[in-house]
Amino acid sequence: MSCCPWSACLVAALAAGACAPSRAICPPDTTVARHVYSGGGDAEWCRSLDGLRQGPESRAYENGVESVSGSYVDGAQSGVWRYRFNDGHNWRAERWDDGALIETTVDPAVARMSPAQLAAAGPTTSGVIKLASHDPLRAVDATGAPAAHQVVRTWPSGRVRAAGPVDGEGLRTGVWRFWFEDGKPAREIEFAGGIRDRSARAWYPSGAPAADGFYVEGVRDGTWRFWDSRGQSLASVTYRDGDLISRAAAPAGMLPASP
Repeated sequence: MSCCPWSACLVAALAAGACAPSRAICPPDTTVARHVYSGGGDAEWCRSLDGLRQGPESRAYENGVESVSGSYVDGAQSGVWRYRFNDGHNWRAERWDDGALIETTVDPAVARMSPAQLAAAGPTTSGVIKLASHDPLRAVDATGAPAAHQVVRTWPSGRVRAAGPVDGEGLRTGVWRFWFEDGKPAREIEFAGGIRDRSARAWYPSGAPAADGFYVEGVRDGTWRFWDSRGQSLASVTYRDGDLISRAAAPAGMLPASP
């Protein structure tokens, strides 16, 4: 059996991937972007005119089976994200809200699988290397990647509704600020890679503080403080990796003033 040189096979794989039809069905006023990985796998997502990821994302193994699917709203992970083994079996689901991880469900059978079985099923993408290669579905700048930039979104009145930086992958990064339609501040949240990370603050329309706390990789961590609309302390809640570990005068579930 003959074998082609590694470089020649790689070029052929890239060519095949570049010509494959897009899996992503993008919303109006967005375009498809794509990364091609070594081995033939790829990732596709939709990107708005100002560079933010907007709408669905689909990642696939080299055998064509979808490995991850989910969606973004204005550059932040939102909605339900699903993770699959390379045989198509769903093993994990996550529910996100504007970059905050709300809920995670894992197939109980996964906990009983050995490391060898997990590796064979391919529940992760560890070891996958991004290739700096041309892909006609991916618009890039002179350096081969979209440049990080600032994005501003406005209300119909023209006032600024949201503003913050976007990384080269179209994901929210750094401090994002949000305003009510009358121009008063509503929220200030830090992001990393499209998910909430580090500080978060929120205000009532009156300007009174509503909540503040920290996120770590999308989940609450440390002490969160909440106030009512009159400025009176409502609750002090402590989280560890998203799990509530202590609560003072806080009702069960999500608080109405949560940023």
